[in-house]
Amino acid sequence: METPLELVRTGSPKYVALADALAEQIRTTLTVGEPLPTERELQASFAVSRDTVRRAIARLAAAGLVYNVQGSGTYVADPAQIRKGTRLTGFSQDMAERGFKASSRTLDCRIEPCPADTARALGVAEGSGVLLLRRLRLADGLPMALETARLLSGLFGDDLPDPAGSLDAQLAEHGQRIVRAGQMITAVNLTAPEAHLLDQPVGAAALRVDRVGFTDRGQAVEATETLYRGDRYGYETTVERAPA
Repeated sequence: METPLELVRTGSPKYVALADALAEQIRTTLTVGEPLPTERELQASFAVSRDTVRRAIARLAAAGLVYNVQGSGTYVADPAQIRKGTRLTGFSQDMAERGFKASSRTLDCRIEPCPADTARALGVAEGSGVLLLRRLRLADGLPMALETARLLSGLFGDDLPDPAGSLDAQLAEHGQRIVRAGQMITAVNLTAPEAHLLDQPVGAAALRVDRVGFTDRGQAVEATETLYRGDRYGYETTVERAPA
């Protein structure tokens, strides 16, 4: 990998310039699954600190250009697949970080009686009114996920949220910023209606993510079920063995 003659661009932090240089190498000379040089090799090649290298790689990972394998290294990602990590992000943010334009098609938006499982998650009475928002989420016009969100009523005052916008951003604007979430990821197969919406064959693999979002006051305000296309989404986490 060639070292740029001028790494630091005017007005750009070193880690941004390094990330840009590596991104150019990924686009022009590296292939999917190929490893990047090690942190030490990048430090030596670009005469930068370890922190600069790590921040640059984190920037590339957030953009979906690379992925990390614990104990092995950093590899060039398949641009067709989005790898989500452990950061708490919404769909709109995920797409923006990867250079896609996020949009939505609203399938349902209304107040409905709260189902039993959602009532338990949100700590409200079964049958009480909750806001249901069901949307098809798209990236550059292509279907990526099917989202069913149920939220405490009254979070947006007397109004309903803008179904075309980011729920996370709208909640934050109304003083209900979600800072923590519990979630479960399950492998499922798409039913005929789900497959039709996501432009997939019936029975195609998908990831179902059930998430409950909590504010900084510890209040559960949102319970969301999202079906992600299995051919476009993957989750990556780091796990450690417990001390003996």
